[in-house]
Amino acid sequence: MCLRGTLTDSNISQVLHSGIKTLDVHNCRLSDLALQKICCRHLSRICLSNSTEITSRGLQALASSCPNLKWIDLSGCTSVTDPGIQVLALSCMGLEVIALMRCTALTDKAIQELGANCRMLHTVSISETQVTDTGVIGLATGVCANSLKEIHMSGCRNLTDEAVIFVLLNCSNIHTFVFHGCPLMTDRSREALQSHTGKDKIKHITWTVY
Repeated sequence: MCLRGTLTDSNISQVLHSGIKTLDVHNCRLSDLALQKICCRHLSRICLSNSTEITSRGLQALASSCPNLKWIDLSGCTSVTDPGIQVLALSCMGLEVIALMRCTALTDKAIQELGANCRMLHTVSISETQVTDTGVIGLATGVCANSLKEIHMSGCRNLTDEAVIFVLLNCSNIHTFVFHGCPLMTDRSREALQSHTGKDKIKHITWTVY
């Protein structure tokens, strides 16, 4: 039903049970009403990508009912705002992976909250968002600094070299770093990569210098 996109706000309760650990509904048109029905304390992984009708109100309900979430994909959820991510960060402090690609309504506040609370966070995608250096610096200097392994921030038009430098200085275990298509990046980013990365430390890197 998930793959065929036939789960809806009205029938999702019929397939849920307390033992569910993984839920992928990226093909389904769901709203906040559906998230309010997901009371699965063992749920650790959920994909909600491209669910444009989901807002922060729905995420607040999900976070309070599913405190053991470790992996959440909200890519393309354009109606999600800062309060939704903030409550996730406070209620689901065991988060390890969060994808926020194309969540264009988010600001630095949401990213800073993740950095301040989610100690286990190791993979973050904020590509094609409005996040600035302030948000990335908050993430890179937060409680997850040593856990972060992957950061994807391609297509972020507000990021500068400072974001790259802070990540390289503070996130000692980073091995995947993607920041291509950021028009404010200059040669300083390339120089920082040469200065702050040891041999074979970063396994995958993609960038553009303008």
